[in-house]
Amino acid sequence: MEEDLLLVQRVLRGEQAAFRQLVEQYQNYVFTIAMRVLNSREEAEEVAQDVFLKVYKMLGSYRQESKFSSWLYAITYRTAIDNARKKKLPLQSIESGSTAFQAPDVNSKSPAELTQDNDLRNQVQSVINRLKPSDANIITLYYLHEQSVQEIAEITGLSVTNVKTKLFRLREQLRQELTASALDQH
Repeated sequence: MEEDLLLVQRVLRGEQAAFRQLVEQYQNYVFTIAMRVLNSREEAEEVAQDVFLKVYKMLGSYRQESKFSSWLYAITYRTAIDNARKKKLPLQSIESGSTAFQAPDVNSKSPAELTQDNDLRNQVQSVINRLKPSDANIITLYYLHEQSVQEIAEITGLSVTNVKTKLFRLREQLRQELTASALDQH
């Protein structure tokens, strides 16, 4: 985080090389977020370019209270959503098409444990995929990307209270659906 802040300060002092470093450091991150929302390589590339133009213009407004990556994530996410709405593209869940959970450590688990982990991961992903994309994004930001409630509020433009309320309801919904799914299997 400190390295990002130093780069931001250098960019604000007019050092073009520092901005180039930021772009190189975060270009895959920005493209991946845009691609997950838009599900179109061309659109994601266009959004990534737009994002870095916005970042360059708005860098002076970056309040260094949150991580630079969270601020960048918010700009990228909103730009991708705006692009999709403007072009009437279907929106994707932020985790669509990707593995939402890390692979288990195969060296430390038995085949039965690995199968159980995989089944749970698939069940959770199935429930998340049935959520509205905005709700799925909140869940994945909180649990998979380990963003704080404050950071999620900044990214989504929702209030902290609204994010907390949504997380509470979504956790309950996930719990109920996973419980029902477990009962159906027995």
